[in-house]
Amino acid sequence: MQQGARSSPIVEAADHVLTLLEILRRDNALHIHAAARELGVAPSTVHRLTQTLVFRGYAVRRPDRTYVPGPALPRSPFDATWRTLAGQWRPVLEDASRATGETVHLVVREGDSAVFLDSVVPSHALSVGSRAGTRLPAERNSGGKVLLAHLSHAVVRPLYAQRADVDVEELLGYLDSIRCQGFALSVAESERGITAIGVQARGAAGQPVAIAVSGPSARFDRRRALATLPALKEVVASASE
Repeated sequence: MQQGARSSPIVEAADHVLTLLEILRRDNALHIHAAARELGVAPSTVHRLTQTLVFRGYAVRRPDRTYVPGPALPRSPFDATWRTLAGQWRPVLEDASRATGETVHLVVREGDSAVFLDSVVPSHALSVGSRAGTRLPAERNSGGKVLLAHLSHAVVRPLYAQRADVDVEELLGYLDSIRCQGFALSVAESERGITAIGVQARGAAGQPVAIAVSGPSARFDRRRALATLPALKEVVASASE
């Protein structure tokens, strides 16, 4: 009996998924048509595969229809630093949650994304859940906004060069006003029915982070959010001393 040619051990669909993960880690973003060209497949094939990555938490779909790394995708160069930051700021989150009675988040910026490293959720039922591990567009949440606001225009512009859904000049003007007032508000921007207010803080190592307080808009509206600002600033100032 003649032995046939040895088959390849590569499963094509699995290889495509792994390649998409490599693109996400390499470029910090995935564009459907560009990925399709790299893989040599139809955009519809890439779209189906990315839906699986989104479902499993390895990718997050953004409003401009690009994809960025999700919370399930390991980020080896930063994991240790981020874990250390989360541990350092945990007592501050707890103090801020007690002072405001709301959910408090620790946020860092990576590119044009806001990454939620940790959250402290109060015990009462009507509250916002933890966002730890979530990655959102920085310009659409209070923590991301306040971190962007402390960057120069020259740094912000390139971050949004490929973002057709963002008017960069309008964003820069908005960030200037946030920097002047010292805080950022978000009302139903990243999630419907959620209001949040955030301020920037720096720890002993100088790493900028944002501390954001969020609650259901039905109870925690703009007026209530602004009323928590003095307590939030006091907790953050004590931690930064």
